[in-house]
Amino acid sequence: MRQQASHGGDLLEEHETIALILGGDQSAFVALMGRYKHMVHTITWRVLRNEMDAEEVTQDVFVKVYQRLGEFKGQGKFSTWLYSIAYRMAISALRSRKKPTGSLEELSAVGKEPASEMANPIDERAAILEKALRTLSPEDSAVMTMFYLEEFSVEEIVTVTGMGASNVKVKLHRCRKQLHGVLEQQLKGETWTLMTSA
Repeated sequence: MRQQASHGGDLLEEHETIALILGGDQSAFVALMGRYKHMVHTITWRVLRNEMDAEEVTQDVFVKVYQRLGEFKGQGKFSTWLYSIAYRMAISALRSRKKPTGSLEELSAVGKEPASEMANPIDERAAILEKALRTLSPEDSAVMTMFYLEEFSVEEIVTVTGMGASNVKVKLHRCRKQLHGVLEQQLKGETWTLMTSA
């Protein structure tokens, strides 16, 4: 689950970190990257579905954030502002592709866990969910990840993606139904509790 960097002392610490960065403290920016790099990479990977491309865009995201940090006025959550940049840059990179980066078989194998690491039922279920998410479009997969795995509110997803609230809700409803069918088949009738409501 995502870090709650917007409450209490964490929020104050974050604003202080941003002030240090704007003052030229590069080590403060490295610390900020460390806090958010995982989620930024998650967003770019969900959209691009290619590790090399996701890593490249993730790096580009932080370059842009460093260049535009002065534009963040602190009126909303820094994380939402950051993730909106990540999402839009990933979508832009996806649309600029001229052809797929690999065969369908290669793309479907991205992110799979080695068989030796699948003995743990929790790991196995995570892999099943990962496979199910790859049946969605890149945009839908990113939205589902933000809502269900990272606990973004609909309002935050609207800010990140630029979609309307009704569009986000429709996507969540439609994708939940699609994933329910995939997961039900994969889990062979077991109860799946992750996606019970939107």
